[in-house]
Amino acid sequence: MSDTRQLSLFETRLGWFALAGRDGRATWCSFGHANRAAAELAARRALGGTIMLRDWHPTARRRLTEFAAGERVTFEDIELDLDGVPAFHRKVLAACRKIRYGETQTYAKLAAGAGRPRAVRAAGTAMASNPLPILIPCHRVVRSDGGLGGYSAPQGVSVKQRLLLMEARHRRARTDGLIAKSPRRSRKAGAGSARKVRTA
Repeated sequence: MSDTRQLSLFETRLGWFALAGRDGRATWCSFGHANRAAAELAARRALGGTIMLRDWHPTARRRLTEFAAGERVTFEDIELDLDGVPAFHRKVLAACRKIRYGETQTYAKLAAGAGRPRAVRAAGTAMASNPLPILIPCHRVVRSDGGLGGYSAPQGVSVKQRLLLMEARHRRARTDGLIAKSPRRSRKAGAGSARKVRTA
């Protein structure tokens, strides 16, 4: 495995992203930066070592850009490299990755999904140290009392709320569209059908 990280920097509606990886797998992501220089500085501070700037994963970059624009996209097939992440944290991150677009889950349920129902605080720590936000959607994890909890993006909890509202709007719009397209029987047709049943 190469020690050199490849770093992609790109602008979206959620600010500038920094997406790092090696051997075709994503290892680290950060977003919400004011400009390219800020995104690169954050990456170099977090990663250290040798970094090569290039558009190394066009698919992930395109989907993240679409996600930031409010489109419903998935990231399950993007390969991740979580080498160095503690074993339980990896289980929590794997459980978090299964949370669907537009849905939320509590830290308690996340801990249970990772096999340790009482390790709620440890699950929270795993979310706080998530190296791949959005790719691993930690913004979909909330407190049992309905509170948002924390978020490690530059804008903090405000961007977490923004992401949840964005997904909720998309989910409502999709549901409304399905309802609008479903066939509806008129009352007159329904009454006619009922009369045929009675006279049969």
